[in-house]
Amino acid sequence: MAWLLAFLLFHGNALLLGAAALAYGLGLRHALDADHIAVIDNVTRAALRENRQARAAGLFFSLGHSTIVCLATLVIVLAGQHYRAQIDAFAVQGGLFGTWVSVLFLLVIATLNATTLHDLWRRRRGADASPPDTPPRGLSRLLTPVLRQVSVSWHLYPVGFLFGLGFDTASEISLLGISIVQNQHGLPIWQIMMFPMLFTAGMALLDTADSVLMHGVYRRAGRRVNWNLALTTISVMLALVIAGIELVNLLADHLPGLETLTPLASVLSDHFELIGGAVFCASVLGWFLLRSGREEEPA
Repeated sequence: MAWLLAFLLFHGNALLLGAAALAYGLGLRHALDADHIAVIDNVTRAALRENRQARAAGLFFSLGHSTIVCLATLVIVLAGQHYRAQIDAFAVQGGLFGTWVSVLFLLVIATLNATTLHDLWRRRRGADASPPDTPPRGLSRLLTPVLRQVSVSWHLYPVGFLFGLGFDTASEISLLGISIVQNQHGLPIWQIMMFPMLFTAGMALLDTADSVLMHGVYRRAGRRVNWNLALTTISVMLALVIAGIELVNLLADHLPGLETLTPLASVLSDHFELIGGAVFCASVLGWFLLRSGREEEPA
């Protein structure tokens, strides 16, 4: 629908169609951010532990995230250069808040899935005869109230909204640049908003594909203890690593002793899309392997 509207509006201008394609491509790229992949994969795993459906988790996460993108584009286009200082100050504060939300959420959901990992390991060693997706106990019971807040797909909308406050990625900044340039060339506001709409369409496509893919992967791995153990380990480690990178970057200017970690964290954060893309491709490969393999009998 977004592309149909874009063709109707820009069919006579190749430059605007090129800008529209660039905005869509930026959305596809941003969907592969490692923090997106980590949130969607871990929430999908946690929801399946509770026997809940999470196929649309990526869709609602991306819609919440892109709401901030659309609002920021609209505000900047309407305000122009007159309120640039105030907008920059809000972006800095919002970035700090969004990063803290990202770090804390990733740590909580990784901790919850770590308890699932512990149960799977006990099952693998034969010390626990219960099925892998039993009701929570111990530490996971304490975190269950948090899980209930993201146990349905649409609950990821406010999570994505809060993540979007960390408005500092290259994709989002590039989108704002496209919108500002088109505004300076006199393009009407309602046509400029096509660019964040296409950005949203691209991001929603891949984030939704990721949640559907991971739902299928975890479902197929449910009867295969080794696969289930490996996939859950990867999801937990990904969330912890991404949270650690964001935390180091956040504290670098305030705590001494992080000088050796800061350059590495900065390099990794600059390549979040590559990390997320690699995990996404590995998930696709895992899905094909699980689909073609023979199912194990339940332990």
